[in-house]
Amino acid sequence: MLTLTIVIIVALFWTGVLKVQSLRGDSAGEGGVRPSIVRAEAVQDIDRERVRQAVFDHQEEILRYQLQVLEDQALRESAPEKLQALRDTRAALLSVISQRTHSEGLLRASLEEIWEAEGTSFTLGNPSAEQLALWPVNPSVGLSATFLDAGYERRFGIPHHAIDIPVPQGTFIRAPADATVLKVALNGLGYSYIVLSHADGMQTVFGHITAAHVEEGATVETGQVIGETGGQPGTAGAGLLTTGPHLHFAMKINGALVDPLKYLPQTRVRE
Repeated sequence: MLTLTIVIIVALFWTGVLKVQSLRGDSAGEGGVRPSIVRAEAVQDIDRERVRQAVFDHQEEILRYQLQVLEDQALRESAPEKLQALRDTRAALLSVISQRTHSEGLLRASLEEIWEAEGTSFTLGNPSAEQLALWPVNPSVGLSATFLDAGYERRFGIPHHAIDIPVPQGTFIRAPADATVLKVALNGLGYSYIVLSHADGMQTVFGHITAAHVEEGATVETGQVIGETGGQPGTAGAGLLTTGPHLHFAMKINGALVDPLKYLPQTRVRE
C-alpha cells in the first residue's frame, strides 16, 4: 500500500511539473492558464490522493467504529421498531465490510461529496467577517469533533475542516444568518448537505442532513429552518465518514476554510 501511494504521488507531481513547464514563464498566453494555477492544482491533487489513501487504510476501523455507534445506541433504545431499524442498518454495514471493493467505492464517494460541499481547496484562513447571529443547532451536549481535530484525523484519516455538534437525528437546522441557498445536495445513502451564501464572502455548510426544507436560489432569514440533521451510520445523508447523529458544520470566507467557533455567538461549549 505504501509503495502504491508513493507511485501515485510521484506520478501526480510530475504531471503537474510537465503542465507548468509547457506553459513557461509567469504569465500564460492568450486563452492559456497561469502556471501558478497549474502548480496549485497539482499540489491539490497530491493532497487529495494522500487523503484518499489514508481513508482507505482506515476503512475497516471506520466501519467497525460505526458498528459500535449503532450497538451503543441499541443498548439505549427500548422501542421495538427502532431496535429493528438499528439491526437492519448493522446488517447492511457488515455486508459493506465483507466487500472491500464495495466499501472503497462508498468511501471514495463520501470523500468526493465532502470535498464538493466544502470546496476542493484545502486553503485555511482566519479572515475577518461579521459574527453569525445564532448556532444552527443547540450545542447543549458540546462538540464531538472540533476544527482540525487530531483525534478525528487519527480515526478517519482525513483532516476535519468543520465542527461536529451532536444532536438527535432529525433535529431542525436553522440558518445562522440571512443568506441565499447556494446548494442542496441529497445523495441518498451518501453524504448530503446544504450550502448557504452570506454577506462578506461567507459560506456555511451543513453536512449529514436527512432532509432539506429549502431549494437552491431561495432567500432565507436568520433562524429559518433549512433542513434536518442526520449522521446515524447507514441512514440517508450520512455517508460512510460519520461518527453518529450530529450536524457537521463548516465555514468558508472568500474560499478559505475557517474555524466556525470564531464566528458563532459566545456560549459555554464542552469540546
